[in-house]
Amino acid sequence: MKKNNDKGEFFIFREKEFYCGHLWEKGERDNNEDSLVFWQFSKEGNIKALAMVCDVIGGLSKGEEASSYVVRQVSNWFMAEGYKLSLQKQKMKLQQLCYQMHEELKKYGEEKGIRLGTTMTCVLVDTKKVVWAHYGDCRLYLLKKRSVQILTKEHQEAGKLVRALGVGEWHLFSSGCKRIKKGDRFLLCSDGLYRNIKLEEVRQWGKRAVNDDGEANRMLRQLLERKKHLKEQDNISALYFGYGKREGKGKV
Repeated sequence: MKKNNDKGEFFIFREKEFYCGHLWEKGERDNNEDSLVFWQFSKEGNIKALAMVCDVIGGLSKGEEASSYVVRQVSNWFMAEGYKLSLQKQKMKLQQLCYQMHEELKKYGEEKGIRLGTTMTCVLVDTKKVVWAHYGDCRLYLLKKRSVQILTKEHQEAGKLVRALGVGEWHLFSSGCKRIKKGDRFLLCSDGLYRNIKLEEVRQWGKRAVNDDGEANRMLRQLLERKKHLKEQDNISALYFGYGKREGKGKV
């Protein structure tokens, strides 16, 4: 497990089957307050995984506390019991957990006299299917050799965020489900990464062979250089993961 406490944080744990690259950069800001996690294991051919990015809401207080809290709560639930459940039951339990987190963040803010909140995009994997749960303006891409698809839609109206955890009224998360196969890849990222990046550029990444952690990380570093060229000011956080052959097993 890898953990970074420069305000926000990230965790990466996996065995085999899935590879995963990660990007967690502060951009032009003092700190990266976003949080992310990737956790995966396989047993007797049954694969379970959790991938998640939480992007703090600009202009609100203690953003790193909100994003870190949500990542920790969901990770703890998933590692304790969530991975044992079917995708449908995971989705139901996660909806309940999101309501609890929303209320707890609002209560904490009221006690401290502040407002704090975070977006959340969470991907749950069960062997050959994925389900995602989505609040806010992070984005989930599905990349195949010949196509790319944006699986989430930003919760924005007139350029303003209208759905998040910890602020405003409670909303159910947006969700969807897809079957997956070896060779499929997912890019889960904050708006700091996808802003000003054209869909055709993402489509070109999908044509490139990626089969392990190193290649996934190199791909993300190239995207980071592209964002530096575009003078991105925001935090840049992303997970690039895929279902394919990966030799050995271990943790980072």
